[in-house]
Amino acid sequence: MKRAFLMILSMVIILSLTACGSSGEQSASTPPVQQPAEPQQPLSPEPEESPAAEPQPSAGGGKTLVAYYSATGHTAAVAEAIAQARSGDLFEIVPAEPYSSADLDWTNQDSRVSREHEDESLREMELVSSTVENWDEYDTVFIGYPIWWGIAAWPVDAFVKANDFAGKTVIPFATSSSSGLGESGELLAELAGTGEWLEGQRFRSSVSAADVTDWVNSLNLPAPEQTGNTAGNGNALVVYFSMPETTEPDNMTQDEEQSTVVIDGQVLGNTQYMAYVIQETLGADIFRIEPETPYPTDHDTLVDLAKEEQNNDARPAMAGAIENLGDYGTVFIGYPNWWGDMPMILYSFFDAYDFSGKTIIPFNTHGGSGFSDTLSTIRSLEPEAQVLDGLSISRNHIQDAEQEIIDWVNGLNLS
Repeated sequence: MKRAFLMILSMVIILSLTACGSSGEQSASTPPVQQPAEPQQPLSPEPEESPAAEPQPSAGGGKTLVAYYSATGHTAAVAEAIAQARSGDLFEIVPAEPYSSADLDWTNQDSRVSREHEDESLREMELVSSTVENWDEYDTVFIGYPIWWGIAAWPVDAFVKANDFAGKTVIPFATSSSSGLGESGELLAELAGTGEWLEGQRFRSSVSAADVTDWVNSLNLPAPEQTGNTAGNGNALVVYFSMPETTEPDNMTQDEEQSTVVIDGQVLGNTQYMAYVIQETLGADIFRIEPETPYPTDHDTLVDLAKEEQNNDARPAMAGAIENLGDYGTVFIGYPNWWGDMPMILYSFFDAYDFSGKTIIPFNTHGGSGFSDTLSTIRSLEPEAQVLDGLSISRNHIQDAEQEIIDWVNGLNLS
């Protein structure tokens, strides 16, 4: 379940979207490894979570698949952002013989990738699986890879050769620190021999989930098929605010450990993690609340700023907006407990939207304070909405709370 959940990710959206390797994509003369594609997120006063800008898919038709090969993680982060933006499914292309770090050392002429670069016959490989369940149902297929010596990393070739793209729109995307997409997309299209292949896009290693989403939206593809469960008078939306203290899993401070969840080496903020589990369980849409002016990433500084905002009854400006709130009958709203209250940006959020007639389901993470009085606060701010009691999880238990969250969501009887 955790593997499936993480593949939906993230980001940071998100993201925030998270990363992959040494620097991302490569050029013909640069390394064959791919680099990160994730937003860097700040921290939280009562350390509890992490962010990633989240795309907001619109309702419509046409199933989307995002197939990708990721050597070090950066292409995976972009793939997750695309899947979020299109309400799509993820398929990881995995060589039967995985590449080790030594295999990927392009500076060593005796390494696996160097030998495969010199001798094309060595690039023929088996995949763990090249069969996508319900392949015929996908109208749009994104194919992602790092750039290796100016072309697509060759594990992707095996996937392309194994599938029939007739009747599908295919969009390549690549990660690279310096080189462009080059002819990689055209070469894959020639290899496939079927499908309508669009031009595609190369992403730098530091790309944000929001930028990936903007690119996806610019393609003017048919609106993605909506897979979320309906609730009330519309689909469910998961909204969250999360501030992680780090995106690096190694050598964390105590504050950083308390603000994050690390799953298979990937760092998520506590509230972000809850949001992603809820979103995956329901197939819901997701939106991250982000400040217009980013919060500081130093723990003590952020704690002081949060207290100052609370003392001043501040309303921090938000970046981004929910354009289609009327489409949702049920809205999950998540946040950390800061100084016994919601972060003040949540007050900005409630000031900005009218939830009359909707069901609000709060969820939060905390360092010992639970919801405090925030449920009654939300009820007073949104008197025309139905506000359920929600779920609160301690930062000390969030790492192992996945099944608890799933059971809670499934017990809500939203349909």
